[in-house]
Amino acid sequence: MKMSAREAALNALLRVDKDKAYINAVMTDICDSSELNGLDRSFAYELAFGCVKNITLLDYIISQFSKTKIRKMSAPVKCILELGAYQILYTDKVPNSAACNESVKLAKKYAGRSAGFVNGVLRGLCRGIDNIKLPDKDGGDLCKYFSVMYSFPRWIVKRIYDDYGAEFCEVVLKCANETHKPYIRINRLYNYPHEEIISALQNDGIDATETKDVPNCYIVNGRLDINKSDTYKNGLFSVQNKSSQIASILTDPEPGEFIIDMCAAPGGKTTHLAELMDNRGEILAFDVYDHKIRLIENAAERLGINIIRAEKHDALIKRPELCGKADRVLVDAPCSGLGVMHTKPDIKWHRQEEDVNRLMYIQSKILDNAAEYVKPGGYLTYSTCTILKDENERQIERFMNRNGGFKLICEKKLFTHTDGGSGFYIAKLKKLKEFKNEQD
Repeated sequence: MKMSAREAALNALLRVDKDKAYINAVMTDICDSSELNGLDRSFAYELAFGCVKNITLLDYIISQFSKTKIRKMSAPVKCILELGAYQILYTDKVPNSAACNESVKLAKKYAGRSAGFVNGVLRGLCRGIDNIKLPDKDGGDLCKYFSVMYSFPRWIVKRIYDDYGAEFCEVVLKCANETHKPYIRINRLYNYPHEEIISALQNDGIDATETKDVPNCYIVNGRLDINKSDTYKNGLFSVQNKSSQIASILTDPEPGEFIIDMCAAPGGKTTHLAELMDNRGEILAFDVYDHKIRLIENAAERLGINIIRAEKHDALIKRPELCGKADRVLVDAPCSGLGVMHTKPDIKWHRQEEDVNRLMYIQSKILDNAAEYVKPGGYLTYSTCTILKDENERQIERFMNRNGGFKLICEKKLFTHTDGGSGFYIAKLKKLKEFKNEQD
């Protein structure tokens, strides 16, 4: 079905609103089915992601020019107004008149009798743009200000504020709404010179620059479409955030070792560990879903890796036959995901505060099982893609209080605005000869 960029973005927002779908997957589906390419595709992505990232502020501003409350609007009207307001407030290349006129066209098609209402609200916004009232930052409720200005649920703002303070919190929230470039990991098993790697990527239309702080890690300048990349299909690289790559590197696996990856899908860290081991040894990779096991197996096959044994297993269930067997265990734990909001903006709307306590319990149980699997003198690596201290350093503190005989030898916290990749936490512990689990 042929669509304009604005119509594609609107349909994506409607599906997100109705089905609680994730915007990235929805946009890929809609743009592919509507055959949007080039500038139109980029514009559609900008509009859809921009609205998802800034929806609280957009609704806050729209409400100042509408007699109808946001919660009483139909989904099409609300989404059309958000798209129009985003263009007026955030895009320099779209004239305000075009933003209004195109929104009215969408309203006539998707909201019938509401076209006049949409036109009135957006024209009012254009006239009153210099008189928009925002929450009071100085002397007011700072968490409310951050919540509205950066469009985050208040509970997330409060958690980050309590953990890191006001200044750091604001930087984190602001950075999460900015667009960031993707990272790729070059398959070190190929052992190609840097010049050949760059040439192969360029032949695929990929403009990438080698990072200086992480080996085999490149940042992509522009859009990355792996479906059109022969170098990807042939196993030259994997798509993996820089911070995620650091977790595998700090695990520091050696060729010939037996390693357990407790929460492995989709296999980014698993295959990276195998590459770091020169494809020698054995990696046992767990996940609870059959289709995710296939993702791991497919990734290994594409990269030319044959030392990974992927099994369907719930990491919460201890396997006695593995106790004391692993040289290293990686627990890339289920978490709130608040470190990857810059790439997955709708996480902040899907995640609820009560999820954090549930996830903390899961993390602790998986860690306790992992502790049993590590042999004396072996290593346990714990990582998350969140920045909440309750899921990170406090989780490790609780673990060490329960499990005697572990020594923390490395702890690393990564933030998008300081380190470039996702927000991440990594802790590496060594199992000493004497070990006791207080839960046994």
